[in-house]
Amino acid sequence: MKNYKNIYWQILLVKLFFLFLILTGTTSCFTGIESTKKITLSREEKKLTLPTPEEEYMMSLTSTPLKEWPTGKRFIVSDDKAILVIVPQRGIYPTPPDSLKGKVMEFLGIESKINAAGNINVGLSFTDGAYTYDYDTGKDFEYAMEHFQSDQIPMLIDEDMILMARNLLVGQKFWIRSPLWYDKEGNRIDGKKFVEVTVTGVEPGNLVFPLQLQITTKDNNVAYVFMNFGNADNESRSFHNIFSLTDIKKHYPAIENDVWELICNGKVKAGMTKEEVKLSVGNPSDTSSGHDYSQTYDIWSFDNGMVLWFEDGRLVRTRQ
Repeated sequence: MKNYKNIYWQILLVKLFFLFLILTGTTSCFTGIESTKKITLSREEKKLTLPTPEEEYMMSLTSTPLKEWPTGKRFIVSDDKAILVIVPQRGIYPTPPDSLKGKVMEFLGIESKINAAGNINVGLSFTDGAYTYDYDTGKDFEYAMEHFQSDQIPMLIDEDMILMARNLLVGQKFWIRSPLWYDKEGNRIDGKKFVEVTVTGVEPGNLVFPLQLQITTKDNNVAYVFMNFGNADNESRSFHNIFSLTDIKKHYPAIENDVWELICNGKVKAGMTKEEVKLSVGNPSDTSSGHDYSQTYDIWSFDNGMVLWFEDGRLVRTRQ
């Protein structure tokens, strides 16, 4: 019996001890959590986590969740293949039109769609004024209303987002990063990069990129570039991957003007540094080292077949 009493008093003392720790706020050293050292980011690390000025510039260009779509919300068809995803139902046409590209589709409302597994999905109804089209979101009601966005229907471009892009971009001067320029018909033409351009128009894009931007150079040459709506890094044609808000040349004051002109035109010449070559033609797909009778070279190979030889960090030979 005496042993039981000892155990009772020992348990009571332990409880009182922990109660004391709680009341005095000293338990953090026992939790393994509160006592964990706080991790703080350096100033440079914080800069890396912040959006760039170019990303911030386009943050207001956002899509709309389905629950906020008004009846009559308009979408532009970017490709005739849209007939494969928005299924025609009925209308005044004897048969659906052969070409949908460029047509305006107005949102009519939602309806239930039963898929092959027997699940009920949200369907969307549209009209071009003469025919009704249906699109199956593949999502249930609760998810679709909250998370299905106006930029998620293949080959249908939200007209409101086009208008927002026009308000943000038309009349503004930027420095273009990409030499992927096109003519009005969508054919590739020779473009420059790191030069000042003015956005003079924004129109619906194509099957892949929803925006087509008309740009005008300082010497009044007109070209077109294609762009995505979003800012995601995996979207190579996002605004921040195509444009800079400031003159890129100012970041490279040591580069001579004649070399910078070559860089803007995607060309190289003997004597250029590795940094200058990267600015001009991009990163190599493969690098290696080689040598002849007396010299050791760094060799860069590119996917287009171009090979460059460097000696002491300077370009000495090229093979196109």
